[in-house]
Amino acid sequence: MPGSKISCVIVEDDLVAQKVLEVLIKKTAILDLKKSFDNPIEASAYMKEEKIDLAFLDIEMPELNGLQLIQLLDPKTSVIIISDKDKYALPAFEHNVSDYLLKPLNDYSRFLKAVLKVKDIQDARKETGASRSGEEASADSPLFVKVDSLLHNINLNHILWIEAYGDYVKINTDQKMLMVLSTLKSIESKLPENQFVRVHRSFIVNINRIDNIDPNNLQIGTKIIPVSANHREGLIKKISLL
Repeated sequence: MPGSKISCVIVEDDLVAQKVLEVLIKKTAILDLKKSFDNPIEASAYMKEEKIDLAFLDIEMPELNGLQLIQLLDPKTSVIIISDKDKYALPAFEHNVSDYLLKPLNDYSRFLKAVLKVKDIQDARKETGASRSGEEASADSPLFVKVDSLLHNINLNHILWIEAYGDYVKINTDQKMLMVLSTLKSIESKLPENQFVRVHRSFIVNINRIDNIDPNNLQIGTKIIPVSANHREGLIKKISLL
């Protein structure tokens, strides 16, 4: 992201912590604060309309907590959690947050380290996106997924479909099924858009492995997968019709 700033928002119902964050952001040249919120629902609505690179989120908020809000964000939006408790760190990192900062935010060097980590992540994402612009570039790309303490290397071509399953996702491949602690949105953000498509709130499919499609379902092997009305148009746009 050389030469450009990281657009960000603050979602923090503690107004003192919110003001401290605003000062730290103002001090950081690569950050561009768009708006501060003390209401997570208003923040969610705003981020649905505006492209935001980074969200600073408190965990404990009324109506919608930080972890719930993460699941509503664009997967390309990086998240830094702000909390006065360390007990939420593990579930936060399971939601693929970029960093976790403890209040009081009185260490600028630690704050800057978290921001620079986001910059590195987003720079790498841009480079990866450029390298995946053609189908050949992504055809044999591996995806590493963590199951318990082991990292599994999956060839993208071998993935048939991916299914949400509570706090987990099931990655179904030619050889096996892997149960991964993650969100479907997080997995989706790591997949090449020209090869995978969300067809339902609970399913992502490998376009190249679809056998047939009817108005409400598609089939991969013997598996029948529902196609929801609001995802059907996206599916049709990604397939080639004779």
